[in-house]
Amino acid sequence: MKTKRSAILFCAITMLTILVYHGSALGAGKVHVGYSAISAAVAPLWAAQEKGFFKKYGLETELIYLAGGSRVVMGMEGDSIQVGLFNVGAAVEARLAGGNTLVTGSVYDVYYFQIFGKPTIQSPKELKGKVIAASRAGAASEYGIRDALAHYGLKENEYKMVYVGGTDARVQALQQGLVDASIISPPNGLIAQKLGFKEIVNLMQMKLPFGYIGVGVNESWMRQNRDAVRNFFKGYLEGLALCRRDREYATRVIGKFSRIDDREILLESYRTSVPYIPERPYVKKEIIEAALRLSKRENARSADPEKFYDNSVVKEIEASGFIASLFGKK
Repeated sequence: MKTKRSAILFCAITMLTILVYHGSALGAGKVHVGYSAISAAVAPLWAAQEKGFFKKYGLETELIYLAGGSRVVMGMEGDSIQVGLFNVGAAVEARLAGGNTLVTGSVYDVYYFQIFGKPTIQSPKELKGKVIAASRAGAASEYGIRDALAHYGLKENEYKMVYVGGTDARVQALQQGLVDASIISPPNGLIAQKLGFKEIVNLMQMKLPFGYIGVGVNESWMRQNRDAVRNFFKGYLEGLALCRRDREYATRVIGKFSRIDDREILLESYRTSVPYIPERPYVKKEIIEAALRLSKRENARSADPEKFYDNSVVKEIEASGFIASLFGKK
């Protein structure tokens, strides 16, 4: 009897798996879009959802916030998320481990971070021996700390990273005296400054190549749903165009999703993000190379960067004239 029940259960699970896969193969259905940061750099995504641009192009989308790129990638590898906005390093790590995550677009090509700390810390080198808050292992915040402090000559064993969660949690960790410094993204840097903390490193000004936010998909899902990927980009780009031409709307949507109503902070967050988001979101090879360089996996040393990204969908959209219709010709 136990064996029979097990066989029935196995068949039921198998049938459910087939039905889920079959539904995916027939059409995109609801597209779950994961994003890894409450950041003004995500404003075009929020605008596209709020204004119905994804629906305009035939997609039913649900936005899901998961702090840290590694969480979004796990969702994509498990087929619960179809499209993700997250740090490119997380996608590279997943693919090095044998996963299917593929980077198909770029949102922000340098670190969108500042490191704030106690007022007594005067320079990046004084972070030696200090405790610094990041979001979680494999997140853009961790890469940012490692990359920025290496630039100033600090080795990873010369400071301690702790993982506390999203940007709000990292500001709170500073306030509560749990850490000496936190890596945070605008507009929270201005919040930290108003709380009396000191900017120690401005990674945006350093312009170190890094895919702070890229667009990624599960490669297998994209093969079955290429039109859905194309239509996602159309909705996203229309959201970007709206944010570019209507700063007031963009600051409102940033305020809604970040739960901030201070106009000065919202304007600062807009200033440091939306104007720098590429209108033609091609993935740059050097971004992938940077992620491979930061990886601790042995196979990263010999990996071919070309295997980690695919610009073909963006090329198709540009060739159709869609991007020029929104932003004009180059």
